[in-house]
Amino acid sequence: MITCLTLKEVRIEALRCHLHTRWACSPGINLIVGENGCGKTTLLEAVYLMAHGRSFRQARDPELVRWGESKFRIVGKWQRFGPLNVEVSGQRRKTEISMQGKLVQKRSDLLETLPVLVDAPHARRLVDGAPVERRHWLDGLIMACRQSVAGHYKRYFRSVLQRNRLLRRGIVSSELDAWEHQLVSYGLEIVQERSGMLDEVNACLADEEELTDACLCLGMQTTAPSEEKAWLDMLRAQRDEDARLGSLRRGPHCDRLRIDYLGKEIRSAGSRGQQKLAAMALKLAEHSLRLRYRSIAPVMLMDDCLEALDPGRRHRLLARLEKSAAQVLLTAPNGICLPKGVDIEVYELDTRRIKSNVLVPAYMNVEEAA
Repeated sequence: MITCLTLKEVRIEALRCHLHTRWACSPGINLIVGENGCGKTTLLEAVYLMAHGRSFRQARDPELVRWGESKFRIVGKWQRFGPLNVEVSGQRRKTEISMQGKLVQKRSDLLETLPVLVDAPHARRLVDGAPVERRHWLDGLIMACRQSVAGHYKRYFRSVLQRNRLLRRGIVSSELDAWEHQLVSYGLEIVQERSGMLDEVNACLADEEELTDACLCLGMQTTAPSEEKAWLDMLRAQRDEDARLGSLRRGPHCDRLRIDYLGKEIRSAGSRGQQKLAAMALKLAEHSLRLRYRSIAPVMLMDDCLEALDPGRRHRLLARLEKSAAQVLLTAPNGICLPKGVDIEVYELDTRRIKSNVLVPAYMNVEEAA
């Protein structure tokens, strides 16, 4: 049985440029339009804060509070298996989150209860960002779909840290051998999990070929041997170098995730529009896998996702999102042209107020659907 997570309403106070704003959302696709700087992205940020306990802009708490105010407040009404109320209050160096009136002690509980995915210029850049961002995205997807694997990652990184510590202190003993055996054992588990997840992601991306024009393919460039003995021999052989450098430079924590499009790495060979659709396809693949493993459809936040897309690609993206089981919250500047035939609720943000259910006929372009 599939459950769709839905945001029914969000109210924010003193968050960035917003003083008092209320937004009643609809199921399906919700599009916020408005002038630059009016606070469209901040509305998505408020939704993300309720689900993750932090901003996707990586902002610290003091930067979130409206100038001249002492704290911000976010109140959200969600629907999961039943009504779910979440409240976030933040001030300097302190943010508290309550769910159903009870203070949330561990933010990991939020991720489990309110799965929310985001694609935004200020968020993790999967296509054109640093390799570590793509690797963290894949590992986060693995742990979200296969929760038992999280322990492997914790033990692997603990082994790496302990090995580095012993080498820096010049200790070569049976204790170092034990940590290296543990490092290799859990490292091989991570490599195997990544390989399996990459196969599943690539299968999902193959289903998105109509959206991306050509099939995307993900591959992992590994830096460690695939056999246990060879990996252990490598670790012993480079102990002196690792002690000099102060860290281990080979292993799953250094692997690079590559995104290929028509046989070339898309971050260097793809146009802005192709990269934009590739990022959307990756998020749709992530949504499909989370839905498959957890039987709950996450909410999708997409900030300025129509930018750099021509009318045809814009129509294909919106039509694809309409087929998704997810509630989708989008932003776009005033003057954006929307295709005819796609069911979208448009909200206009004006002077930091949401005018609910205000469709803008002037934005509709019949010729785009052709």
